[in-house]
Amino acid sequence: MIHLNLIDAAERLVEVETVAPVNVTSVKELQKKSRKKALTVLVAALFVFVAFSCFLSVAGVPKQLQGLLPPPYLDLIGAEDPTRSALAIGAGQRTSAGGSLEAEAAAAAAMIRQRDNVTVKQVVGEINPQALFNNKRTDYNSYLPLEKLSFQKASVGQFFAFLNTATPDDVGFSDCIYQAPNYFYVRGVAGNPNSQKAFLDRIRAVSSDFRTPPLPENAPATDITAFGMYNVTNVNLTAVSSFVPASEVNSEVKSMKALAATQKVQLSGLEKPVVEEFGVYKRYTLKATSTADFAELNAFITAFVNSPSRIGIRNIEMKLAKKDMFTTILFEMFVIK
Repeated sequence: MIHLNLIDAAERLVEVETVAPVNVTSVKELQKKSRKKALTVLVAALFVFVAFSCFLSVAGVPKQLQGLLPPPYLDLIGAEDPTRSALAIGAGQRTSAGGSLEAEAAAAAAMIRQRDNVTVKQVVGEINPQALFNNKRTDYNSYLPLEKLSFQKASVGQFFAFLNTATPDDVGFSDCIYQAPNYFYVRGVAGNPNSQKAFLDRIRAVSSDFRTPPLPENAPATDITAFGMYNVTNVNLTAVSSFVPASEVNSEVKSMKALAATQKVQLSGLEKPVVEEFGVYKRYTLKATSTADFAELNAFITAFVNSPSRIGIRNIEMKLAKKDMFTTILFEMFVIK
């Protein structure tokens, strides 16, 4: 019996020793998990609150919640509650910002009455004319569209008049370019050094930013190459006083071609203008070519400048092609509907 009891006790001892150990949970870990759960719940609640506020600010307060939400909260998120805008009529209807609609309407009516009672003399006396008209416009880029055309006509006319009178008889040009407002480039050759010097001195005297680039070693001693800005003076900026209506474009071009024909200048290529939109008006650019000699071309330019034509010359380029002169002219005019 004792032997059996010992065996039984030994077996029980073995069973006790093989039981899995008990896991003990740390108090700090429990606290950490609890804080994480609380933070998660708080973030979720904040997200729901923000989403709900965004919904109210966009869609307004639902009918079921009207009159229940606090006004400061609605003002903060910019939401409209119809029950708040229907205040007591005796106190005057008010906007959500607290202003009286009746007062605003009265102020608007008073402003209209005041505006209607203002005389033209008062308006002119209170407005600074310089705010409307810049009377000190001296730069081509600051000119109004029609003023630019007026300047173009005067500028090209003065430059051609200079070439016609100041160029010695034994000076010939292979290239002569003039571009608005007053840029020029000339290249040619003189019959002798005295004629070369005379021409360069004359054109230098009527130009600004005048330059004569270095000549190559094999260039003749009488070579002429110069460019700069021609000094344009006494320009009537009102010479072109009106835009060209769209219905008169063809007749305006036809009149200009007829004027050229009277000076024996045939202009080709005016049929397809390039049209650019500038809001209230359009710019028509017409490219024309001619094989007329300088004398005929100068006569046309002189007649064109003195004519009432509403067309300007943006660029003119004369080149010697074989034995004849080939000229390309860019005309432009401003057209309204």
